[in-house]
Amino acid sequence: MTKNSITAGLLLVVFTMTGLYAQTQTSQVKPILTEKAVKGFIKNHDKLLEGINAFQNDENSTEAQWVEAFRDALGEDTNQAAAFLKKNPAPKKLQALFRKYGLDGKTGLLQITVIAYAVLNSEYGAIPFEIHPDDLKLVQKYHAEMSELLKPIPIETESDSK
Repeated sequence: MTKNSITAGLLLVVFTMTGLYAQTQTSQVKPILTEKAVKGFIKNHDKLLEGINAFQNDENSTEAQWVEAFRDALGEDTNQAAAFLKKNPAPKKLQALFRKYGLDGKTGLLQITVIAYAVLNSEYGAIPFEIHPDDLKLVQKYHAEMSELLKPIPIETESDSK
């Protein structure tokens, strides 16, 4: 149940951000993913999201405020994610969480975002988020595993449980 709500929450955030980012893409992005990061995301998906959610549950924490600021920055201009990270590095506890599960400490949340958008791109076509071709190729290599992790979870209704 926890896994379902975590995955559903992540997908809700991704789909919400997709609606906010319908902008013309003009800048060239740099590759952000590594094979280690993609494998770490696949292997530790649940633990990683549980850790992020634990930080977000404490709305007054530095980590929750940073995640919210990152989302707001993406909402304003998706092309500025890397610039935001350069000016506003992730708090140390978040960096440690990202590194623990195979992601880059400083760009872990951007790596998660790129993975989610790359999977969506491969399943639904063009998305309003620029992804480097090397990142798309890397996600495609592990598409089956990541597609399974990020697929929407059906919502159980009262009539379903009877």
